[in-house]
Amino acid sequence: MKFKRWYDVDVTMSRAVALWENAEENLQTICADYVIDKLKDIDFEMSLDEQYNYIMRRWYDKNIKISHAMEYLKHAPEEIQKQLALDIIEYIEQNNEDKK
Repeated sequence: MKFKRWYDVDVTMSRAVALWENAEENLQTICADYVIDKLKDIDFEMSLDEQYNYIMRRWYDKNIKISHAMEYLKHAPEEIQKQLALDIIEYIEQNNEDKK
C-alpha cells in the first residue's frame, strides 16, 4: 500500500488541498485565514508546538499562516474538515473563474 498524506484519504479534501497548493499566494493566505477563523471557535485540543519538529519541506511550510491552517484542518473533526474543504474548493474556483 502506498503511504497517503492525511488529506488524500478523502477525495474532497485532497482536491481542496491541491487547489489551495496551486493557487496564488494571496489566495492561499485568504484560505488560511478562513480556516483558522472557522476553527478557532471550535473547542478541540491541539498543540502547534509538535508541528515544528521536522524539516520544513511541504509546500505549506513556507508560509506560517498556511502551515497553521493546515495543522488545524488536520486535527479538526471530520464533518468540519469536509465543509471547509468544500468552501476552499468553491472559493478558489470562483476566484479562478473571475480571472477569465
